[in-house]
Amino acid sequence: MEHKSLREFLGTVSLFASLTEQERDAIVGVMSHKKVKKREILFYEGEPCTAIYLLAHGTVKVYKTTEDGREQIVNVLYERDMFPHIGMFGGSPYPATAEAMEESLLYSINVQELTALLKGNSALCIRLLQILEGKIRDLQRRLSDVLSKDMKEKIMNTLSSLAKSRGTEVAGGYSLKMELTHQDLADMVGTTRETASRIISQLKKEGLIEFDAHSIWIRHQ
Repeated sequence: MEHKSLREFLGTVSLFASLTEQERDAIVGVMSHKKVKKREILFYEGEPCTAIYLLAHGTVKVYKTTEDGREQIVNVLYERDMFPHIGMFGGSPYPATAEAMEESLLYSINVQELTALLKGNSALCIRLLQILEGKIRDLQRRLSDVLSKDMKEKIMNTLSSLAKSRGTEVAGGYSLKMELTHQDLADMVGTTRETASRIISQLKKEGLIEFDAHSIWIRHQ
């Protein structure tokens, strides 16, 4: 991606949308690109956080590993998402593991260079704090869902949230093109693949969703 196109891409990323072209140019100057294959690991939980990533194309899952070795997906990232948010000021490890769910294109910013940019840009710091506040609110909502809802409702809410935030509104509902396995969904809500598959089949029979390896449709609620 040439310099001008990359600057325009930054303008579509929430953190950098309010910056001037000159400020985005400064960030472009410290960015590098990276192509990853499906199932390739970008970084592991606990490693020193040395770079922040911007997803230009593809899908990435972020997960933590439980004591019994299971994956607990904490987020699924798409085009224009930035990650991680913890560790971007340096001195912290990556809070989770990031793995490409499909062939993806990313851009990275060195943490030390990003910190230097933030020190000289109060507008960027304020915008960053706003984005982080939104992330915290989303995590609080998801935690509340986990603690208070039954598994069928958790799965429906998770699929609905994905479709509404990342998909397209169509007649009768929302449509989302993405690769999401029953195991991925189970990891997102904290259940077994068998339970997720059973509930998905039930939701299909009720006409609430359509779900296959490459797309999801959710009926308007």
